Amino acid sequence: MNRKLMMAALACFLMQATTSQAQAIKSAPRPPAQAGIPAGESAAPDGYAPIPAWLGQTRAPRPAKTADYSVETVAEGLTGAFSFNLLPDGRMIAAERTGHIKLIGKDGKISEVEGLPANLWAKGQGLYEVRPDKDFAKNRTLYLAYTVLPDDANQEALPKTPGVVVVSSAKLSADDKRIEGVKILLNAEGTTGRVIQAPDGTLLVTSTVPTGYGINAGDWMQPQALDNNMGKVLRINADGSIPKDNPFVGRAGAHPEIYAIGFRDMQGVAIHPKTGKLWTTEHGPRGGDEINAVEKGKNYGFPVIGYGHDYTGKPINNDKTFQDGMEQPVYFWTPDIAPAGIAFYSGKLFPAWQGDLFVAELAGKTLVRLVLDGERVVAEERLLTDLNVRIRGVNEGADGALYVLTDGAGGKILRLVPKH
Repeated sequence: MNRKLMMAALACFLMQATTSQAQAIKSAPRPPAQAGIPAGESAAPDGYAPIPAWLGQTRAPRPAKTADYSVETVAEGLTGAFSFNLLPDGRMIAAERTGHIKLIGKDGKISEVEGLPANLWAKGQGLYEVRPDKDFAKNRTLYLAYTVLPDDANQEALPKTPGVVVVSSAKLSADDKRIEGVKILLNAEGTTGRVIQAPDGTLLVTSTVPTGYGINAGDWMQPQALDNNMGKVLRINADGSIPKDNPFVGRAGAHPEIYAIGFRDMQGVAIHPKTGKLWTTEHGPRGGDEINAVEKGKNYGFPVIGYGHDYTGKPINNDKTFQDGMEQPVYFWTPDIAPAGIAFYSGKLFPAWQGDLFVAELAGKTLVRLVLDGERVVAEERLLTDLNVRIRGVNEGADGALYVLTDGAGGKILRLVPKH
C-alpha cells in the first residue's frame, strides 16, 4: 500500500473510531440495579383480572376466519437475536443482544457484519436494532439502537450497573462485511430501545424506563416527566436533529425530542400501513401487557394508570386504570404474555389475515394474531402453539409470507406460507 492510501485508511479509521464517541453519554436518575429477586416478589399470575374500558379490550373471542399454514425454516443458528429486519433485495439483517450483527442471505446462510462501536456494552443489555433506511438500496444507511456505559458509570458496580441506550447511524460497506462511519444521533437514556422510520423519514425511538424486580413503579415517575427521555417515544430526523413540529419543542425544561410519554417497557414497533401511525408493544410488570397506537403529544399513563401489579403483588396507584388526559391501550393481556416484535399483514398469500396485527409472544410461546376493526381488536388467535418456543420477532416479506424469529440460543427464522 502506498503512502497516500495508508494515510487515507488511517483517516477513515480515526473518523469511525471517534464519531461513535462524539457525544457525551450521561444517565438520568434511575432505580438501582437489582442483584436478584427480592423475597416475596414474583411475576407469576395471581388471578388479577382488571375491568377493561370497553368490551374487547382484552380476551377477545377467536376469529371466525382462519388460515391453514405451513412452517418452513429459512435460517438457524442465531444467538439471542432481539430483532430482525428485511433488506430491499430479500435478505435479512438481525441484531443479536450479545453485540453482533448477522446478515441472512436468501439461501439462509448467516454471516457476521463487523464494525460495531467498541463502547457497545453487551454485558448490560446489548444490541437491539439494526434497521435499514427506507432508501437503503441507494444509501446503504442503517440505524442502530444499543447500550453503552454512561460516562459516570461506577466500574466497580459492573455488571449490575444498567447501560444507556443510544441510537446511531452507519453505512453497510459495499462488500457487506462491516458497518462504517458510526455516528451517534441520540442518547435515549433508557435501558432498552427500538427504532423505526416513519413515512416522513423521521426516526421514532422507544426508550424504556428501568424495570424489574425490586422496583416499585410508583416510586419512579420518569415516564411522566418531560426532563428525561425514559419511558417515552422519541422523534428525531435521520441526521439526529430535532423536527420543528415535535410536540414539546420550545417548552421550558422539556426535552425537544419527546414525541409521547407514559410508557414502561416497549419491545415491539410497527408502522400502520394505511395510517402511518406508530404501534408498540409494552411489557407490564405483573400483568398488564399492552398494545398502543401512539399519537404525537399524548400521555399513555404509566405508572399513573395501568392494568398490571408490581412484582410484590401490590396494586400500582390503587389499581387505577383510567384518568382524564391519559390514553387507553388498544388491547391488554393479564396475566403476562411478554409481547415482543409486531407486524401488520398486508400481503396476498393470506387473504384471511389482511389488515391483522401479529404479535410475537415470549412468555406464552406463540404468535398472536389480532383481528382489527380500525383501532379496536375484535378477535384473537394463537399460532405456532405446537413449537413451544419463545417468539421474539415477526415481519411480512415482500413475497407475502410471514417471517418469524425465535428467541435464545439456536434461534431460527421461520417462514409461514399457505398450506396446500
